[in-house]
Amino acid sequence: ARARNKQVSIVTDIRENPTMVGFPGELRQLFANLLNNSIDAVRVNGRILIRVSAAHEYAGDKRAGIRLTVCDNGPGIELEVRKKLFEPFFTTKRDVGTGLGLWVTSNILRKHEGTIRVRSSVESGKSWTVFSVFLPLRSDTAAATV
Repeated sequence: ARARNKQVSIVTDIRENPTMVGFPGELRQLFANLLNNSIDAVRVNGRILIRVSAAHEYAGDKRAGIRLTVCDNGPGIELEVRKKLFEPFFTTKRDVGTGLGLWVTSNILRKHEGTIRVRSSVESGKSWTVFSVFLPLRSDTAAATV
């Protein structure tokens, strides 16, 4: 409803749909946090792209997994702010939010042995933000408790 009220265009690009082991409620929370932040960030008539694809992690063991990318054309996030995004109670929203969404997201990712990367541009007329999440198809932590 919030996206519709702001006339935000949300485009999905589901390239592959591999099956993974994880906690469904927590993964829904992770996705909701990223999407809601993008909706809050974009202006009226903004654009959000959600992409899901099979992937391998960038570093480490190069495990097979899923990459979830949420991109928006909002105003971007300054480098100094990006450094604090995953701290508890840090927020850039004045009247809404608790500053816990990305902190919770990072804890969910840790539990699932995943990672998150943030890239952003604040260049006037060319601003954007991309959150890229990698989730292994099977994490030892999630597999042990499912």
